[in-house]
Amino acid sequence: MWTAEFDALLISAYRRAQNRKELSRSLASLQVRTGFTRVVMLTRAVHLGLSFSRRRPWTSQDSALLESWAGNYSPASIARKLKRTFASVKAKCQHLEISLRVTEGYSQADLAELLGASPTSIRRWCRIGWLTVVNGRVPEAAVVKFLRLHPYEYQLRRVDEAWFKGLLFPAFNSADASSQASRERGLKRVISSTRQPRGTNDGREMSLV
Repeated sequence: MWTAEFDALLISAYRRAQNRKELSRSLASLQVRTGFTRVVMLTRAVHLGLSFSRRRPWTSQDSALLESWAGNYSPASIARKLKRTFASVKAKCQHLEISLRVTEGYSQADLAELLGASPTSIRRWCRIGWLTVVNGRVPEAAVVKFLRLHPYEYQLRRVDEAWFKGLLFPAFNSADASSQASRERGLKRVISSTRQPRGTNDGREMSLV
C-alpha cells in the first residue's frame, strides 16, 4: 500500500532535485525502496500537484507572441520559441480562447521533441502503425494510445514531463491551475500525516482517489 511516508519521500525528491537528472536518480531509488513502478510514482506526483517544471508568469509580450504564432506554428514549436513547456502553452491558449484548429495533433518533429526520441524512431512507429497519421499529423488520441500500449519504447527521463502528465493524467492540468497556497496546504497535511502510526498492511495496491 502507498503510505504517507512514501508521499513525504516523493515530495522531498521533487523539492531537492536541482535538475531532471537528479530527480530521475531520486525516483529510481524510491522505486527500489517502495516496489512501485515509475508510472505509479508519476501518477502520485500528479495527485499531489508536484512538478519539476520551473513556472514563471506570462507577460503581455509572451501572450501577444502566442496569439500571433498560434495557427502558424505547432504548440511544440511555440513552446520552444517561448522557452516554455508544451503544457504551459496549451493551457494558455485555452485560457485566452485561442483556436488551435490549424495545429491540432502533432507533427513527427513535435513528437521527437516531446518524447525525447529520434526522428528515425518516430518514423518507424508511424510506419508500423503504432502512431496513426491523419493528414500529415498524429492525433492526440493516437499519442495517448501509443504511450499506454508501448511504455518500453520511450524513456521517461527524456520525455517532456509536464506534457506527459497533462496528456495521460488530465487532473494534472487542473492541479497546475490551482493556487500555490492551496497546494502548499495540501503538502503540509501530507507531511504532517507521516507522524501518524503506520498500518500493518504490506500489500502493494495503491489508491489515487
